[in-house]
Amino acid sequence: MADEQITNPSQSGSDPLLNGTNGTPAGQQTQTTDFMAGLDASFRDNPSIAKFGGDVNKLAKSYLSLESLMGQGRVVIPKDEADREAWTAYDKAFGVPEKEDGYQLTAPQGVELAEFKKIMRENHISPSVAQKLLDAHLGEFERVDAQIKQQRETARQNAEAELKKEWGLKYAENMQTANSTLKKLSGSEADYQYFVDLIGNDTKFIRLLNNIGSKLSEGSLGGLEGQASGFTRTPSEAKKELERIISDPNDAYWAGSRNRRDNPEWCRAHNASFVSEEERKQRVDYVKSLMKMAG
Repeated sequence: MADEQITNPSQSGSDPLLNGTNGTPAGQQTQTTDFMAGLDASFRDNPSIAKFGGDVNKLAKSYLSLESLMGQGRVVIPKDEADREAWTAYDKAFGVPEKEDGYQLTAPQGVELAEFKKIMRENHISPSVAQKLLDAHLGEFERVDAQIKQQRETARQNAEAELKKEWGLKYAENMQTANSTLKKLSGSEADYQYFVDLIGNDTKFIRLLNNIGSKLSEGSLGGLEGQASGFTRTPSEAKKELERIISDPNDAYWAGSRNRRDNPEWCRAHNASFVSEEERKQRVDYVKSLMKMAG
């Protein structure tokens, strides 16, 4: 028997079972199939389809990838505000309520949330994010409010220190006069509080009020005190004010006779305001004017 020569297919350069390129099994060769020829022109010319270059495998891969993403809860990003279908899917995915009153938000009592909810709904904000935004907004508001209050308190302390240095023992009395004057000149309690908040720490304003109040109480406005709005006294009112002064042993009218408010040392020891001789005389003149008004 002649020696049989066994041929190794891998060495022969060909294999009857391999017909494809690069050893691809017969019938399984990857081919690029131009599927675009069978598409409607409106689809064929669409950039989202044209980018696959007619390769059906690339199209399939893209589709499967999209399916995978959708299966993970992904949503399509709306193109614009008019893309109602996409926005509906987006709102549903993120739990955005259909109407403003669907937001159940927590806020301090008295805080109006209608406009805030409207803005949240218009911008497709989820309730959880809306609550975080609201908390941040209220926190910033509280911080600014606290800062404003601190600034007002600092201004009050500075004004108090300045006037105490200037007025000395008469600080308490002058402040009472200024405050009483402001209340009389204000049309209402609301107006009074408005002025206090606006310029209540302005030392120039406080001096002006004290000056007006002092002159009115002293009857030293050149005969015009009876014409000042809010300060006109009827005979009965003048009599009542006169009786109050005469019956009060601590009034400036009695300084040096029934009380010792003309003595600086005594005033310091008793936390009383000092009354100078000039001020006592002005008080006497005021009492005389009340006597004339009382008739």
